[in-house]
Amino acid sequence: MKTDKNMVPEYPSFEHSKYTTHRNPSHHTEVMERRRHYSDSHMSRPSRARKWGSITSASSVKSERNKVRRHHSQYSRTSSISSRRSSIRREAVLADRRGTANIRRMSTQTIASRGNWGSKWEFLLSCIGLSVGIGNVWRFPYLAYENGGGAFLIPYLLMLVFAGKPMYFMELAFGQFAGVGPLAIWSCVPIAKGVGFAMVTVSLIIVIYYNVIMSYTIFYMASTFQYEVPWSRCDPLWANNTNCHVRSENVTLMLNNSKTSSQVYWEHYVLQLTEGIENPGGIKWDLSLCLLFSWIIIVFCLLKGIKTSGKVVYFAATFPYIILLILLITGLLQEGALDGVLYFITPTWQKLLDIKVWQAAASQMFFSLSVSMGALIMYSSYNDFRNNIFRDAMVVSVMDTVTSLISGTVIFSVLGAMAHDLGNGTRVEDVVASGPGLAFVAYPEALTRLPVPQLWSVLFFLMLYILGLDSEFALLENVLTSISDEIPILRNHKIKFCIITGIICFFLGLPCVTKGGQYILEIMDKYGGGTAVILIAIVESIAINWIYGQKPGIYWRITWRYTSPAILTFIFIYSLIEHEPLKYGDYNYPYWAEGIGWLLALLSMAQIPIWAVVMILRQKGPGLKNKIKQSMTPTEDWGPAEEISKDDWKNGMNRMKTIEKGASPEKLDQNAASDNTDVTQYI
Repeated sequence: MKTDKNMVPEYPSFEHSKYTTHRNPSHHTEVMERRRHYSDSHMSRPSRARKWGSITSASSVKSERNKVRRHHSQYSRTSSISSRRSSIRREAVLADRRGTANIRRMSTQTIASRGNWGSKWEFLLSCIGLSVGIGNVWRFPYLAYENGGGAFLIPYLLMLVFAGKPMYFMELAFGQFAGVGPLAIWSCVPIAKGVGFAMVTVSLIIVIYYNVIMSYTIFYMASTFQYEVPWSRCDPLWANNTNCHVRSENVTLMLNNSKTSSQVYWEHYVLQLTEGIENPGGIKWDLSLCLLFSWIIIVFCLLKGIKTSGKVVYFAATFPYIILLILLITGLLQEGALDGVLYFITPTWQKLLDIKVWQAAASQMFFSLSVSMGALIMYSSYNDFRNNIFRDAMVVSVMDTVTSLISGTVIFSVLGAMAHDLGNGTRVEDVVASGPGLAFVAYPEALTRLPVPQLWSVLFFLMLYILGLDSEFALLENVLTSISDEIPILRNHKIKFCIITGIICFFLGLPCVTKGGQYILEIMDKYGGGTAVILIAIVESIAINWIYGQKPGIYWRITWRYTSPAILTFIFIYSLIEHEPLKYGDYNYPYWAEGIGWLLALLSMAQIPIWAVVMILRQKGPGLKNKIKQSMTPTEDWGPAEEISKDDWKNGMNRMKTIEKGASPEKLDQNAASDNTDVTQYI
């Protein structure tokens, strides 16, 4: 019996479905297939017969079902073709914009394949891991000790309130709003695109030498598995002709230019340090193997980007706190520990009148939070557009400060106990070393005085490695994400791209594991990852708050527009005025080595003016003044990465502009409904 065609159910087209999305047409097919399959499988044969008409044979039922499938397939093909045509039109428009200020060139399909955090906890823990690094353990305690103890906390907390937290929140909000990395994000202010390139360059430099420091912790962990930790004695294998002494045996030898066993072990066995950078020596193969092992771990954890690193941080961001608490309790139970803690927190008030203390506090706050390296923008770009980023920014900045205070207490409690055990009037400052020496000289020596020093040494260096691992994840992923945003095809080869980048960074880090590599590392740390970052932060703050423009609350308006740039400018200018030639211990670097350091800094800083000129020249229009104005105006492509969020944002901007003009409610509704208005002129 023939079937009445009018009885065939009409499924709504994809264009009118509530599941409509132009970014994933296959999703519609799946939804409609589920609907049809559910309908057929949950109806009895008589019911299906009533639905399709007076069908009496099984073959007729099958025939009519095939008709419905062909009917549905027609809609699927139509939607898919429509989506592809939309994508082609978008690519054509973006192709026409090339050479102009429109610097974000991604289709909706590439945005969809970018990925997101698996949960809010992954983002929060990743940010904590980035901000809380090795510097919190050795740099903050020493700076506090050197700059007035408890008095150092006053300028530090003030800098945190007026510069640290505002900059941290600004970068997280900036990245979450745009949904892209630090290279593509500057379509809001094209003239500042060089800031993004400078951020990526700095991240790459830090990634290379930071992993070398992490390889030291692996070396120490491996050397701990002995009957006696090696730095607790003067082994003739590496201590001959070094005036080595074990501090507990003869404290008076410290007056005769002798060195402790832990210091000799660090310089003559771990580093095999040469006389200077002029004599780099050969590669230390044990350190190079540790460096290779560290790179294998990092690359393995980043093979699929945040999808893998986001899972690793559940352990990597929480485990160091467990070790810190264990070391804190153990340290405080030692006799003499209270003397060390009091030395750490007792204020020296006259230090507040020293401008260097304020400069040191601002620098520590700034580098501890990892601001202006691009990693914060990159991490937040994977967030949901409506995530409560303010809450996350406040939590992470507070956790960073608390961790620094806990680390200082842990370090100085053990050093106080060590000074007490040495007796003979030994003071805490006699067992303190600056810089990496605190982590690899003084504290390892202090651990030898605890019960089962092998256990505590392994825990301590494992904690240091994991603290560095989180930061390394963020900085390397920042490089990968930023380049992938500019060259979207690389997202299809994420694993290969990650492995190749890791191999290149490993070979670039080999000069740092030569016998003179410590001198090279010091240059990279001071110039490559220090001076340049401050200038980047200044330009970033000016570009976002003065050129692009923001209208936040009064506190954020003051801190973003005034206090943060002022503090950062003060740090930068003061560091240039008070610049001293680089030294490592008693060794003075030659002038040509200083020149290499400044060239390394310029490698990042020069990106800002170079790309400013490039973006100005790329603008279309008559006259230099007009081109400069265009390069300081957001492009048509600027806005949230998600198309729905971008449409909502643009409509909101239209409504705000209409309200400012005093239009009637009818006019307001008309503007809100219009999708042809160029709103970039209102941003």
